[in-house]
Amino acid sequence: MMRAMDEVRWRVVVLAAGQGTRMKSDLPKVLHRACGRTLIDRVLDRAASVAPPERVVVVVGHGADRVRDAIGSRGVRSVLQEPQLGTGDALRVGLEADDVACDAVLVLSGDVPLLRDESIAALVEVVEAGCAAALLTAEPDDPASYGRVVRGADGRVDRIVEARDADAATRSVAEVNAGVYALRVDPLRRALAGLTTDNVQGEYYLTDVVADLRRRELAVEAVRLADPEEMQGVNTRADLARVASVLNRRSVERLMRDGVTVIDPD
Repeated sequence: MMRAMDEVRWRVVVLAAGQGTRMKSDLPKVLHRACGRTLIDRVLDRAASVAPPERVVVVVGHGADRVRDAIGSRGVRSVLQEPQLGTGDALRVGLEADDVACDAVLVLSGDVPLLRDESIAALVEVVEAGCAAALLTAEPDDPASYGRVVRGADGRVDRIVEARDADAATRSVAEVNAGVYALRVDPLRRALAGLTTDNVQGEYYLTDVVADLRRRELAVEAVRLADPEEMQGVNTRADLARVASVLNRRSVERLMRDGVTVIDPD
């Protein structure tokens, strides 16, 4: 039996093990700065809106010691993913980091710093209402390398297909996966145990959890972002510049709402 809404015990797992080779830097990707703060620090702000520090786990890999040093003052736990076998394996490692009991887990990416607390709250609310899982989706102008959200005949989320594994028809789908999830832990553990590496990258995809849950006739809902810029991740220096530009614009807009005159907001 599911616990009542006000009793749901949340954990947050932040995936931050990737090397970020396209950044062309020895610095771990999540430690690059946008408007003066590291990407991972901004993501941990979002984690704090759902769970206290002792219930937040950061999965580290490349540059693990440097990432641990950078987040040490936040009071969160870290766990090493070695070897790095994909996002599904990373979440499994994060869940096994300790024996703290939890009913649901929020999954964030350490290189996606533009999410708003309101978007995460909407995701959490869906799971607290009884769904097995919920994911953020959007319809960006350029779906590019994002996984496509495939819906069934009933209009419900059926599965997520990674871009590298998608055929032409699937790549034409406009709705994409933002890579942010809220999931009930019990069905999630069963789904993670059944993951395989039967895909182009030979990795355990977290996205495959969705199809497993649906095969067991469990409810999976999508929460669509009104503003696709929230899902902007950082994989290149150009991405980092775009993220910094958004953060700067938000700061300027907040200052102007508070009565500050900005001669040239750009």
